[in-house]
Amino acid sequence: MLATLRGRIRQVGADHCLLEVNGVGYEVLLPLTALEKLSRTEGEVLLYTYLHHKEDTMALYGFLDPEEKALFTQMITVSGIGPKTALAILSVLSPAQFQRAILTEDTGTLCQVPGIGLKSAQRLILELKSRLRKELKKDGEVTGAGLPLADAVAALEALGYSSRIAGDVVEKVWRENPGLTVPELVREALRRLAKEG
Repeated sequence: MLATLRGRIRQVGADHCLLEVNGVGYEVLLPLTALEKLSRTEGEVLLYTYLHHKEDTMALYGFLDPEEKALFTQMITVSGIGPKTALAILSVLSPAQFQRAILTEDTGTLCQVPGIGLKSAQRLILELKSRLRKELKKDGEVTGAGLPLADAVAALEALGYSSRIAGDVVEKVWRENPGLTVPELVREALRRLAKEG
């Protein structure tokens, strides 16, 4: 199984990139957010990959971080959710936004994804909520007050930031400083947003 690939981006298409590794070109399907970043990347990149094999077809899916790959593999275990739909979800929602939507049973957010209707959103919540909650507790990300990432994103949204921008900056802050409280997360996220703006 191909778990990771390191190489140079030779071409970026609408839904895939051509990654050259030791003279061999791999066509890798990626979320739109990853393709956007890769189109501006020079030099070597590391992709976390998942090889999907079904009957007579094989497709290679790639992700810029292992968290996205882990969510992708969980999503495709849900009945009715295939790799293309899982990729569409990660193209619209960041991992933090997806987790928040599942944990808070926010079908509206999930239905923003093309190809996800109310029944699919409910199925995702039903099949993934307890699994995500267990994993987040194991990682120490769930506290008595709830999921800090989700609360921090909600606070930034209340201040007028889009859910995409809020989710991205909160995720970055959390990765660099795991264990921050919600107020600390929000404060650091606002500081970074002020620098960028």
